[in-house]
Amino acid sequence: MRKIFLITERRADYSRFQPILNIIKDDPDLDYDLVVTGLHLKHEHGYTINEIKSDGFKIFSTFEMFLENEDTGGSMVRAYAEAVKMVTYELEKSKPDLILSGFDIAANAAVTLAGAHMNIPVAHIQGGEVTGTIDESIRHAMSKFAHYHFAANKDACDRLIKMGEIPERVFNVGCPSIDAILGVKDNKDVIKKFELTSPYFIVIQHPVTSEMHKSDNQIEVTLNAIKKAEVNALIILPNNDAGYLSIFNKIKNSNIKSVDTLSIEDYVNLLRNSSGLIGNSSSGIHEAASFNIPVINIGTRQQGRLRPKNVIDVNHDGEQIINAINQCKMIKNENISFENPYGDGNTSTRIVELLKSLDISNEIIQKRITY
Repeated sequence: MRKIFLITERRADYSRFQPILNIIKDDPDLDYDLVVTGLHLKHEHGYTINEIKSDGFKIFSTFEMFLENEDTGGSMVRAYAEAVKMVTYELEKSKPDLILSGFDIAANAAVTLAGAHMNIPVAHIQGGEVTGTIDESIRHAMSKFAHYHFAANKDACDRLIKMGEIPERVFNVGCPSIDAILGVKDNKDVIKKFELTSPYFIVIQHPVTSEMHKSDNQIEVTLNAIKKAEVNALIILPNNDAGYLSIFNKIKNSNIKSVDTLSIEDYVNLLRNSSGLIGNSSSGIHEAASFNIPVINIGTRQQGRLRPKNVIDVNHDGEQIINAINQCKMIKNENISFENPYGDGNTSTRIVELLKSLDISNEIIQKRITY
């Protein structure tokens, strides 16, 4: 039996791992050790370890990585360092055959680095994509430490090969979070649960680490545009990257309805019944097109990422955001359909089959650039 090691830090990586784990746990040829850390253990971010438990997954271990309440680049680095140290201990206890790491999340960067040093093969989900913020550098660095690459589309595959990765170790499988969202049954009762009235918009605006000094102004522009457009909105509070506190405080003082976090089921049903998603979340790029939901992508955080045609790119400019809100209303009224280049709902099955068949002998550990 082949043992797979995974670590989840926040909803963004768990949404990728959940559908994969659902298959692994019922496969007689595979076992898994799942470590939970980061925002999952923070009550102010919803203490979402309870969601993981309710999904029926066994948890191998937990550890805290965010030991400070500071909102700086330095505190992010110290959280990385803590994750590298602690996940190394967990790998020594687990002794896995293979590590499955997720795109550009800190704890997953830590396990990728540790695995490479400990001669444990690493398969990396969603490498080769292009974005803004520090995520861009983290993602490409993880690709250079990983031994196998589970890319979301051909564009990402081509980029990984250009980066010097062996073509035979790059697989075009799609984005596994598409599997998760397509598996959620439509439930319009969630609109009443959050006391919303249609039409409404979902808002998710995270800090951009390279622009953290602008976070205060950037979220203020978004909030003012929503108020001026006179639309109903539900804001999901940001992640804890450097610059988040000013966003958090502005939202809390805005009188616009907000929530700390949402279950996958609630989020999907709010999204699929909304008039659009506003902000800079990768969910707008990866997932919204599966429900034909228009997206207003603000600023540079998703800059360069392959876009479905439902995405409207705008700057941090109030008039641009208001005009885009009106475009979203028109798209919803006309029932326009969009193709999603990030998956068809079968990514997890492809990944699990690869996890069972990949060569994990010592011969693949030593990497060399191909040019």
